Amino acid sequence: MRNVLFSCWKGEVVDNRGKKPEEFVVPENVPAEILEDEEKKAVMETDGFVIKSPDVSIVDLCVDYLERAHPRSCGKCIPCRIGTRVMLDMMQDIQEGKGNKKDLDTLQSLGESLTEMTKCKIGHTVPVPVLDAMKYYRAAFEQAFEGRKKGGGRR
Repeated sequence: MRNVLFSCWKGEVVDNRGKKPEEFVVPENVPAEILEDEEKKAVMETDGFVIKSPDVSIVDLCVDYLERAHPRSCGKCIPCRIGTRVMLDMMQDIQEGKGNKKDLDTLQSLGESLTEMTKCKIGHTVPVPVLDAMKYYRAAFEQAFEGRKKGGGRR
């Protein structure tokens, strides 16, 4: 359970990057089944994300999450149905090295708007872990579209 490099889960941030394993802090808010699952290198859900391995690409993690989250939209409001699709498309462009810094600003603005103007909890929560990932791993996103790191490792 002491293998979490970084977690941002239900508002609790635990950053063990750069620490020795014996100095790692164990997150309190992350469910035990996530912490104890030794096979998963990373998890992203509406409650947040957990990274256990340094070879995980945060960009790939966000794309995978949005691919799973977008179809969950009930479709009753346009902001969620279209907004989550736009977020996914933009993330895929960044993953493929086609994005730019302006895309990150647009993604942030769109994500923040979705959390405020959608009708249901799905629309309010889907953008949150992506916004947090962009906040705490901004350099990884910039590296992806600058061509220094296209995608990187998988979960």
